[in-house]
Amino acid sequence: MSGRREGFTLIEFLVAIGIIAILVAIILPYLEMMREDARRTDCADHLRQIGAAFLEYGKANESNYIRPLPEAPYDAVHKPQGYTAFTGPDGGVKANDVTASLWLLVRGGYVKDLSTFICPSTDDQADAMTDAAGRPVAASQRWNFRSPKNLSYSYDSPFTDALKGSFSGDKLREACAVLADLNPGFDREGSRVLGPARDAPPFELAKGNSPNHQHAGQQVLHPSGYVSFEWTPYCGFGNDNIYTAGAPRPGGAATTARSSGDDPGYAGMDVGPAYNDDSYLVPTARDRFGN
Repeated sequence: MSGRREGFTLIEFLVAIGIIAILVAIILPYLEMMREDARRTDCADHLRQIGAAFLEYGKANESNYIRPLPEAPYDAVHKPQGYTAFTGPDGGVKANDVTASLWLLVRGGYVKDLSTFICPSTDDQADAMTDAAGRPVAASQRWNFRSPKNLSYSYDSPFTDALKGSFSGDKLREACAVLADLNPGFDREGSRVLGPARDAPPFELAKGNSPNHQHAGQQVLHPSGYVSFEWTPYCGFGNDNIYTAGAPRPGGAATTARSSGDDPGYAGMDVGPAYNDDSYLVPTARDRFGN
């Protein structure tokens, strides 16, 4: 009688390992996709919460809840457009500080959970609400985010003389962007962006998207509080690139024509929105990391 064979042959073992490897290669990307979908949902919820805080701020201050009057001073004489960011967390905020403007929502108690300012798809961390020595402090004792890593989002800059009267109540069109995932920052020549054009191929166009979701797109908060996931940065009013200004300075043909949205636009800390419906969301990834 022949003996009964037990166990796997080497070939059978290698085939089994190969099948397992194929299954893992199929399942892991799917699981990661599911996790990213969940993170995007949480990110959208964070933007909705901030949008609700804007609304409450506006009601309390009789101000435009989209572009509230910055407690960081606006230097309309020496810096009529342009911005700074992350200055003076313990006092002494510089003029035109866009992140200090967002911090008003914290100082006023409209946003109490500082993780709301963090996109779950990033490795950013919520502000610990401490002073320079690391001691806990009240929100009213702070004037800005402690670190650029405490803010994952970019805000529609209110610092430009193109917005005559908009600090006190003018409204934006619903297609405009108020807040969105972090501006990626762009290479530039002068103030003109060297980023992708609106009709660029998809892979090239993706370079203009936020890094928060691996350049796949960005969650965008609109004036009504509605949040949408946009696959391109050209998602503002009139196909406006929400991460750039429509012109290097307010006034002129680019302003009156409201720009067709066909070119990448202008960017830098020395420019601001060129007209009322021109979304220019800052700070950028380059502002955060100094490159």
